[in-house]
Amino acid sequence: MQTFIHRLSRAVSLTGLLLATITAAAADARDDIFRAYQKMMSSRFTVDMTTVSGGDASKAHGDYETVERIHLKREGMEIIVVPEGTWMRSGSDWIQSPIDMSGMVKEIIPKSIDEMRAAIQNATDAGMTTWDGQPVHSYTYDVDTAIMGIHATSKYKIFVGAVGQIVHVESDGEAMGRISLTKQDIRYDDSIRVTAPN
Repeated sequence: MQTFIHRLSRAVSLTGLLLATITAAAADARDDIFRAYQKMMSSRFTVDMTTVSGGDASKAHGDYETVERIHLKREGMEIIVVPEGTWMRSGSDWIQSPIDMSGMVKEIIPKSIDEMRAAIQNATDAGMTTWDGQPVHSYTYDVDTAIMGIHATSKYKIFVGAVGQIVHVESDGEAMGRISLTKQDIRYDDSIRVTAPN
């Protein structure tokens, strides 16, 4: 009986240690993900994004001077979001929008780490791999959030380069019953400037 109690006690202790280790690892992975996004959001960068949904593919390109100064191009549409306002065009002329359309660009990059903290779940360190011929560290996480009032869930995988910057993101998401697969390539460029159109 004492041997059984001893083994049970030891099993409980080992289980507790294992759970503590898993929890600590998840916390570390979450912190690593936040640090990588903070580094990205404090840099000037471009995002080339391809989304496949319902058999249709669409592409977008975004230039980020900051998360408050964004120039987004999609097929047939262009949007500039700056603190002074939001402009868009689908032809040759820019029109200033009377409403804030920053939600349309937030689908690419969250505007703050606080938004990420509220949405990220199940952060995991997926270890070292390669992307585009370079060694990268990969992480996975789930997101449950709302974009422009629409509930969306996604599974993300990010690839972090040697200097701690995110270079590639893949996500598999669902919103309004529609499933989409998105890939983002990120390049850093200190020369990027985003201003209101003339």
